[in-house]
Amino acid sequence: MKMHNSNSSPYAVIYPLPSHLALRILQDKKSVFVKYPTHEIISPRLASCKKLLFYISGSNKEIAGEADIISINLMTLSEVISAYSSSLFLTENELRKYSNGRDNKKMMVFRLGKIIPYQEQKHLGRGITMVGQYISEEEYDSLRGDSN
Repeated sequence: MKMHNSNSSPYAVIYPLPSHLALRILQDKKSVFVKYPTHEIISPRLASCKKLLFYISGSNKEIAGEADIISINLMTLSEVISAYSSSLFLTENELRKYSNGRDNKKMMVFRLGKIIPYQEQKHLGRGITMVGQYISEEEYDSLRGDSN
C-alpha cells in the first residue's frame, strides 16, 4: 500500500490503541474516543476524514476495525467527563490518568457511529505512531479489500 498523497484530502485516519482499549470501542460499542492533539486545533486534513481505523499497538501491524466519524470537537477534561462519561472508551480514572495534569488543555473528542470490528484483522504492513496516519479513499478500499 503506497503512502498517502499529501496534496489530496484524506478519507480516514488510523490511530494506535492497546487491544483492550480498542475492544471497548469495537465490542462494547463505546462511541467516544479522545486524543490530545499536538496543538489545540483540529486540522483541516483531520476534519476531512470520514473514518477512524483502530490499529492494535504492539500487534502484527494490523487494524482491528473502524468507525464512522460523526464529529470531532475540542473539549477540556471536565467537559468530556460531563458530556460523555457513559459513552467514553476510557473510565473516568483512566481519562484522568491519561490527562496527566493537562486538565485545561483541550483534547480532540471523536463521536463515532457505525462501529465495525473486522472479522479478520487487516494487515497494514507498517507501524503507526501515536501521531496517527492519514490514508486516502483508495488506500482504505485496498485495505478493506473492496473492489468498488
